[in-house]
Amino acid sequence: MSAGISGDSVEPMQVKDVVYRRLRDRIVDLSFAPGTSLREVALSELLGVSKTPIREAFVRLERDGLVEVAPYRGVKVRAYSAEAVRELFEARGLLETECVRRAAERRDPELLAALESNIAETERALDAGDAEAVARGLDVFDEILFASLGNSLLADVFERLTIHLRRIGNMVASPDRSRESVAFHRTILGAIAEGRAEDGARAMAEHIAVVRDAHASVVRDADGA
Repeated sequence: MSAGISGDSVEPMQVKDVVYRRLRDRIVDLSFAPGTSLREVALSELLGVSKTPIREAFVRLERDGLVEVAPYRGVKVRAYSAEAVRELFEARGLLETECVRRAAERRDPELLAALESNIAETERALDAGDAEAVARGLDVFDEILFASLGNSLLADVFERLTIHLRRIGNMVASPDRSRESVAFHRTILGAIAEGRAEDGARAMAEHIAVVRDAHASVVRDADGA
């Protein structure tokens, strides 16, 4: 087996999961760009596995909405239509504004402390010019909020949504709004801490709308329209 898989030191029964994650990550980071044809033989050689886990990964990736499997035409990496982008951000808005509302109702000290720590770390990364740490910090803020729901049934929805939003973020060349995003997070945290559920939800909705509009201005339909 090649270093591509063996480097993870996984048991054979886990190979299908590793293959799936590897292919998914390559789609999200645009190593496999929209429209790219994914061929079993080439991917088997690249990852050093048989074609069986590749086929299984294709099924999962199609379910995730990351590839299209067409009879007699093979597998292609999906692009996004303007409508798909709108729907993704709409879904994010519904989930995250509800997270804020519930967090403001509970005002859990541990959650408040976790969000404050996250914002402080992201601000330090901003000041240090560490773009990678800033991006991760912004993502973690959302993860902390979502985890506070304690709803395991929504966990898969959130994960799939996050995958698509990260991919879209990699596709667009929008201005860096990291500092603005951190400011929104400060406002949201303040509303949660004071129990102002609707103020916090509105701030989250505005934050998401700003990001959505920045992305929508440069995202193109799959047909280039």
